[in-house]
Amino acid sequence: MKQSLMGLIVLSVVLLSVFFTGSAAWAIKNVCPDCNFLLEDMERTTCPNCGKIINKCLICGTVNPIKNDNCSACNASLAESRVMRTIDKDVREELRLGESDRAQIEVELGQIKDKIEKGELTPELASRQVELLTKMDWWSKANIKAIEFAAKFPEADQSVLVKRCRVKSLRQLGFLAMEDDEYVIANEYLKTALELDPNDKKSANLLKISQNELKK
Repeated sequence: MKQSLMGLIVLSVVLLSVFFTGSAAWAIKNVCPDCNFLLEDMERTTCPNCGKIINKCLICGTVNPIKNDNCSACNASLAESRVMRTIDKDVREELRLGESDRAQIEVELGQIKDKIEKGELTPELASRQVELLTKMDWWSKANIKAIEFAAKFPEADQSVLVKRCRVKSLRQLGFLAMEDDEYVIANEYLKTALELDPNDKKSANLLKISQNELKK
């Protein structure tokens, strides 16, 4: 616990120093984080002045040309990697920066997006996308992708999983609408959730509360 607290303190100090001292240039992709040399050849992977590797992905380890904003191997954001590489390696490893579940999910979502853009859409890929969007709590995106899945793959084996994810997303969208006093919108979300799964007690309870609010 003490080590984690110390790590957080160190990280805070580092981030504040980056922000306030002008070292934010470290995060600029064509400036060497070690010697601050301005690189003009965006095809390079190392600094010609000191030999520093500039654009290495901390997710998969691929060394990318300086011009890249996303990793050529895993599609992870390289801006995040450039910032994290300015943080002491021991602190980074202790806090496991860039290795959180959400970071890994974002990488996988990027890979799925690339495959879909290449015309490689399959029921397995589409259902995995819906599942991951739901895990990220991106309810609106998950709902939209679930609708698209049902239209493209109505008989797919993954339909049960996708429906379950959509019900959860609709329930959460309904709850958020209720928090904003948008009870008419909440009713629509929750009714749709119950049409998909009449046994979803959470959606049923929320719908009852929402309908009561409309009667006031």
